Amino acid sequence: MLIYWITLSIGGIALLVMCALLFRHWKEIRLLNPNSIAEERERQKRDELLLQRLSRVKSEKAAPFKALMQKGLLSGKTAYHAAYLKLVKIEKLYKQAKAPFTVMAPSVKDRIKLLLDDARSLTRDMKWAEAERRYLEVLTIDERNTDAYKGIGLIYLKQKLYPQARETFDFLLRSKKADDTVYASLAEIAEADADMARAEEMRRKAVEFRPRLAHRHAELASLYLEMGQPSKAWSFAKRAAELEPKSAKYLELFLETAILLGDRNEAGRRYDKLRLLSDDRQKLQSLKERIDAIASP
Repeated sequence: MLIYWITLSIGGIALLVMCALLFRHWKEIRLLNPNSIAEERERQKRDELLLQRLSRVKSEKAAPFKALMQKGLLSGKTAYHAAYLKLVKIEKLYKQAKAPFTVMAPSVKDRIKLLLDDARSLTRDMKWAEAERRYLEVLTIDERNTDAYKGIGLIYLKQKLYPQARETFDFLLRSKKADDTVYASLAEIAEADADMARAEEMRRKAVEFRPRLAHRHAELASLYLEMGQPSKAWSFAKRAAELEPKSAKYLELFLETAILLGDRNEAGRRYDKLRLLSDDRQKLQSLKERIDAIASP
């Protein structure tokens, strides 16, 4: 009996010591699971984007050398060796090109701004690879930079790389960093997938996020017209025209909605205003004929 109580006492002491150690080193133990830390997840996402970018660069640059290797067995080893050396040089140049403005920018904040401005300019010029490289460079400096993630997602979207674009924008959505651009982009992806319910949800969120941006109202109105629901499009087309009354594009959208609803009087009023803003006589004539075809109330 004495041995039993001695053993039980030793076990109890050992358990207390173990609990004390766990409590004392809990912070270090928690760090053993990097997936539980938001910063680490963002770092992993950034590293994944960098690896994807490097993989594409390698594939694009190595393709012509692979073709040369297939021309003959005699020159195969030489061609492969040359391709490998060039690929190493390309990777080295790529790593150097990741920070092209290091010396130019006087501070981290200015450097990020310079890179983002350059990336946007390259995107407008449709130089996708160079623009993406600038955005990735921003993420190596600030792994939480929302503009860089959005920029990369928009590059994918403009190239119709929908899976990559969806992954990037979903990441921002999960990180609670979504804005009207993220919602509108996810809507465009949903439309490409013919998921109109999802597209409507995202378009509405974009409008709610920027209620005074005419473009967002016009996008939702256009979606409803595409879905054959002009009655739902009416209020958003009207709001877009109200926010930018000098825009012929939004006025024409409102006019189109009125025609589809069969509202001859409203369509006539919008047509009279559109004539003052548009020089497209052929389109105006077509709209006038459609208005005249509406039965009088």
